[in-house]
Amino acid sequence: MYKKFITISIFLFSAFYCFSQNDTTEVGELVNYSIEELLNLKISSVSKNEEKLTKAPQFVTVITGQEIIERGYIDLEQVLHDFAGFDISRGNGTQYSQIYQRGYRSNNTDRTLLLIDGVEENDLWSGSVWLSRQYPLSNIERIEIIYGPASTLYGANAFVGVINIITKDPAKTLKQNTKFNLNGIANYGSWNTKFFDATITSRINKAFIMLTGRIYKSDEMNLSKYNDWDYDLSGYDVNYYSRILDTNDLSIINTAIELDNQAFYNDSVLNGVKPHYSNSTKDWLINGKMKIENFTIGLQMWQRNEGYGAWYRDDYELGTDFGGKWVPKNSFFYINYTKKFSDKFTLTNLTRYKIHQLKGSCEEFYYKGYLNQIFTLTDLLDSTGNLSSNPVQPYWLHSFWYVYSQQVRSELTAVYSPISKIDIISGFEFRRSLIQGEYITSLVENPSETGINPGTIGGNYFPGFDIGVYSQFNWHIVENFDFVAGGRLDYNRVRETGGYGAVFNPKLAIIYGKKALNFKLIYSEAFKDAENWVKYGTTPGRLLNNPYLVPERVNNIEANLGMKINDRIYASFTAYQANYSNVIGTVDVNYVDEEGRTIETTQHQSTGSLVIQGFQTDMKAKFGNYSSYINYTFTNPQNTGRDTLVRIGDIASHKLNFGINAVLFDNLNVNARFNYMGKRKTGKNTTIKNNPLDYIDPYFIANMAITYRFISSVKLQLSVNNLFNSEYFHPGVRSANGSYYAAKMPQNERNFMIKIIFALP
Repeated sequence: MYKKFITISIFLFSAFYCFSQNDTTEVGELVNYSIEELLNLKISSVSKNEEKLTKAPQFVTVITGQEIIERGYIDLEQVLHDFAGFDISRGNGTQYSQIYQRGYRSNNTDRTLLLIDGVEENDLWSGSVWLSRQYPLSNIERIEIIYGPASTLYGANAFVGVINIITKDPAKTLKQNTKFNLNGIANYGSWNTKFFDATITSRINKAFIMLTGRIYKSDEMNLSKYNDWDYDLSGYDVNYYSRILDTNDLSIINTAIELDNQAFYNDSVLNGVKPHYSNSTKDWLINGKMKIENFTIGLQMWQRNEGYGAWYRDDYELGTDFGGKWVPKNSFFYINYTKKFSDKFTLTNLTRYKIHQLKGSCEEFYYKGYLNQIFTLTDLLDSTGNLSSNPVQPYWLHSFWYVYSQQVRSELTAVYSPISKIDIISGFEFRRSLIQGEYITSLVENPSETGINPGTIGGNYFPGFDIGVYSQFNWHIVENFDFVAGGRLDYNRVRETGGYGAVFNPKLAIIYGKKALNFKLIYSEAFKDAENWVKYGTTPGRLLNNPYLVPERVNNIEANLGMKINDRIYASFTAYQANYSNVIGTVDVNYVDEEGRTIETTQHQSTGSLVIQGFQTDMKAKFGNYSSYINYTFTNPQNTGRDTLVRIGDIASHKLNFGINAVLFDNLNVNARFNYMGKRKTGKNTTIKNNPLDYIDPYFIANMAITYRFISSVKLQLSVNNLFNSEYFHPGVRSANGSYYAAKMPQNERNFMIKIIFALP
């Protein structure tokens, strides 16, 4: 540990020594926003209309595209690790990361709404955010992160917060008298990680065109040094089998061991290759938009092709060398019309069409054997209770998966200011959707053609109709004092008689601001509609669906205090309490199958309630060529669905992030970031009761990026992640039971990335 503090001390000393020698270096584009510029920054994510950051009726934090580059991030998921209010379980699996905002742990990243220029990225079928390495960095203007419920303007699924990625405006990107611009990033680093990320901007008469592309490939960190991913069955000894088979009969135990060893290493599906760890990534994205006066036309298409990583133990899944991979593919097309008719009235229409799918190339190699308890003692015995001469044979199951959904969505928003002290934001939105119910699966390729329809009553596709009407009233009562009131009514119908019907969500806010002081008191409500995979989907362990799930609800109250301590330092403090009801969980039920047999299984039901309290503080400082940030998060999440409070598992009570950026000698930028994650309780005394662990250890890591500008338009950057090569873990996902799902997941060891960052002309 002392080496870490020596390194930090040297860095801080050198940075502030240079600062003491020179506070007026001309550094051009490398300088961040001043505190004054930050406070006057206008954002658009909270009210769907430009407003000052300090006046928005919600707590919001912003990171600029410039900061993203200088900190050395290689993807957008990395960005969230440095912000208050996020717990993250990065497993490089079916989802790259599970992102839990403000203490709400869910099975997917589906309680936070992700937007790209206002277009929703959450998967239509699962609600998941596929936030991985496919998203480019070269076209980002800024990212606005909203904390707390935001259904008043966004409707369903803006449940715990919103992340809005705002890309660059092509009309503002081109310098005066230029018609062409190219900027991008080329990267190579550890684990054969390489990506190319570039944005081309051009002007043709009155049309401004921007095209962005990204290709990302990596072999990923090899986890085979860990027992759970070494594909070695020798660790499963006689005592282990005695426990899982509930017998001390050595003949039975030895038979199970022999059968498992034979199938695990020699099944014909392996083509003679010994099972081993693999988890390569092949992601890409294309984004384009054209702006002509009041119209912006845009499109985006991406594909994420990644393996199962640390999600599953080695005795359940094979990796990408054998074909095992998960391949979501999303695309959208949109038209945005914005017209400012006068200083008092602006009209915006945003219409988008989306196709979200899991491609038929999603493959799974799933082991069905005795060692992982898929087969049991009865599968080894005959009708007399003796060892069978022909026991059930273990095997690797090779399957393909497919999902396809589509939606058209249009929204009309008007901003009207009848007098200088009043702004009224009103809108109307409708959606038409066709969303799949269950996976379509097949044991051969092309499941969309060869798969078996699950046989859901009425078919496996569910047409949906949604409308939403909203309004927000902003009243500047007296100098420095604002009152905000808003509400949204949503109506949903699925097929003829399904859907959640009508839901109303209000918001109230009082905002006080006077020069160095800003205070916000906010009350808001939101709802979360259960996704189709939750309502209609079944699995081998969940045989009973539940089409009648009602939306989850939340009411949230929070207070935010912002203080400009001086011209160089700004601090923000936020305290909140969120009360959740109708929380969906998995419960044990009895199920009568088609043959009249009563079977124990599980079902999703609205049985829970949560109370989550928290505190966040965020400080930013700017000293000439030096800037820094520090943020702290305290979270107290409790499940109150039963008679006693139960701690929500895998959420840290304490989290601290710190970073500093220094511009030295005109052309050298040095950035360091530090993350402390406190102990995360899990296991029997939490909501993750099946995890064999009691907690996930705390950790402290450091990351550094050094950027050197050797000519005006080209920079060379070296970034080192996990500088001290700490071994640390994130919580397992979903049930995190230590058998099928890993109890904890190892994180990346020290790794190096070298980037060329360019901008032409």
